[in-house]
Amino acid sequence: MVILDESQQLQLTRMKLRSRIKGQTIGVALALLGATWGVWFFLSQEFFLERSGDSPTLMSRRKAEWPRLSESASLIAVLVTFVVLAGLVWWATLRIRKAEQRLARSVPRRIAHGKRLGVREVAGTGTVMLWLCSSVGGIGLGLAIGFLAESADNRLVGFTYAAGIAVLGALSIALARQVVAQPSLADDETSLRTDDMLRKKDAQLPLMPAGVYMAVPLASSIPEFATWLWVYFLGSLAISLLATLVVRLRRAPLNSSPPPNAAF
Repeated sequence: MVILDESQQLQLTRMKLRSRIKGQTIGVALALLGATWGVWFFLSQEFFLERSGDSPTLMSRRKAEWPRLSESASLIAVLVTFVVLAGLVWWATLRIRKAEQRLARSVPRRIAHGKRLGVREVAGTGTVMLWLCSSVGGIGLGLAIGFLAESADNRLVGFTYAAGIAVLGALSIALARQVVAQPSLADDETSLRTDDMLRKKDAQLPLMPAGVYMAVPLASSIPEFATWLWVYFLGSLAISLLATLVVRLRRAPLNSSPPPNAAF
């Protein structure tokens, strides 16, 4: 049996804490968003019975004659989704921060890095690029839908989509900066490296690409802009992967180079 010292037990407790909070957050998010878009799908159908022989069969036809309820269902689903995403991101980040503050009372001495790092250095270039492409591209796409859509309902959905991404993007970067500015919770070099790893995950949590997540269900609710939404979805992912690859290729020669005093 491996016996852990106090520092190792502290880091293990921090890892388990984050795993539990993130698991709970993902579970709540899937349940709420699944219910939201499930209700939207139900409201956008017309269900009727068709008799084939002696047995009645439940059939459905897209875009039924529910003028008030079905036309506003997409807007309500978009609004609820943004509220759920913003609330869960803030809730998870706040729970982690408060738990860290409680654990910090048990560490009388701390060490920290010599220089302050920014959000990009902590969260990673790929994560920041995906968040940036999602925010900027999503706002532009939402405004395009708002100005170019044929129906007034779709125009309102487009403007709501753009505004929701702008608000959620501002909240995300504010929470990520708070994570980066927090003092380290470490008392030696090993625990400081663990603290860096946990801080990276904490900074990545609020930088969620809300526009990318929303593009898939929105492509179903606004068919006339489905192609644009899928291009935006795949393009954001491609730019993020490309940025991550470029950073790793630039770091590879530095990591593989021998130290200055190495013997040949």
